[in-house]
Amino acid sequence: MFFGLVWLWTDAQALAHYARSAIGLGDAVLAPSVRGYWMAFGLAWIPAGLFILAMLQLGRLFRAFGEGRVLVEENAAGLLRVGWLLACFGATTPIVRTLQSIALTFDNPPGQRHLAITLDPGIFAALAAAAALIAFGHVLREAIRLADENQSFV
Repeated sequence: MFFGLVWLWTDAQALAHYARSAIGLGDAVLAPSVRGYWMAFGLAWIPAGLFILAMLQLGRLFRAFGEGRVLVEENAAGLLRVGWLLACFGATTPIVRTLQSIALTFDNPPGQRHLAITLDPGIFAALAAAAALIAFGHVLREAIRLADENQSFV
């Protein structure tokens, strides 16, 4: 994600394709000012950072599972954290893309500035995955509680 983001914002052709498709600028004149470019680039780090944090947390979670630590509270909390990070990623992405559409066309002449609002299936997939992970986190937390309760009877 990190290297892809840097590559995207340093390759003019890739950035133009991204702006026209993902951001939704279509046929807009793309000649961003330095200020607009850096503003849009900075905004791109918000969802990217959330996604990177979610994947790092997921890596920690899989490491714990690989070490045999499954029914522990830290895993339930980690699963919930990954779910909420993905939910924030899914919720912030359309907002960031809308703000990027403004930033990239902010210094265009009047009549050529754009406000693009886009939703794509990837956002809905991230939100669905987030909901599933949050639900699994609560289920794991309940399983831990039941396992502890059963241990107390023995």
